Amino acid sequence: MENMMNTKYKLLALGGLLGLVVIIIITWVFLKTSQTGPQTSDGSNTQEVSTDDPIDIVLDFYDLWLEAVQSTSTNPFQLELATRPILSKSLSDKLKENQTGLDPVLCQSVIPQQITARSIFKQQDKTQVLVMAKDKTVTEQAIVTLKQQNGGWYIDDIMCSPGEFAPTREFSFEKEGSLLKSVPLPLDPQYWHIVFEENGELGHAVPLFFDEESRCLSIELVEATCIPDQFTETKKVYVYGQMTELGVEVKRLEFRE
Repeated sequence: MENMMNTKYKLLALGGLLGLVVIIIITWVFLKTSQTGPQTSDGSNTQEVSTDDPIDIVLDFYDLWLEAVQSTSTNPFQLELATRPILSKSLSDKLKENQTGLDPVLCQSVIPQQITARSIFKQQDKTQVLVMAKDKTVTEQAIVTLKQQNGGWYIDDIMCSPGEFAPTREFSFEKEGSLLKSVPLPLDPQYWHIVFEENGELGHAVPLFFDEESRCLSIELVEATCIPDQFTETKKVYVYGQMTELGVEVKRLEFRE
């Protein structure tokens, strides 16, 4: 009898152990599946990323593309540049579907001799880079969106713009900081600036430009047309606007405590 009881307990223990192993295996498979990133342009399930600066990532890709476009013996699609692993699968598919007409990467109706790039905005998990011809008479531009994953960046989308960039969100500049007009050279003290922190670095400053459409919200939540002559230095503010080569065109400025 005692042997039967011991055998029964052993079977129950063995069954419990097997159940635990099954649970562990199922959990491992679930976690592995949930950690799998978006499918990439080369068909794998792990998106390739780069820890380089986003502008460098963009220019590395664009230099290869421009060289292929300028070539008389090949083109970017023959070289399979549209399926480079630094691109998202959705972007790769988009490029392959637009092999005729306006170049979907350069966004130029005339092949440029040289290109340049600058940052539009940068957030923790998303950034945009503007790519244009060095010839300043050409207004056509490409807006390149990069996203962050696993500590690096990948190129998620490219949009063509016929003129001065039109960002994919309402404001291309959204920062909290302090107002300052007594700024050192080479900053221009005739303009108000917002001094803010970016990527853990203090002391970034951008000039602010106001017009009749710029709206200011006081601490008392009273909204009115901005009057820069009434501003006070070091006041905390949150600025919404569009980033240009000269500074921020302010759409809305909110005073903070």
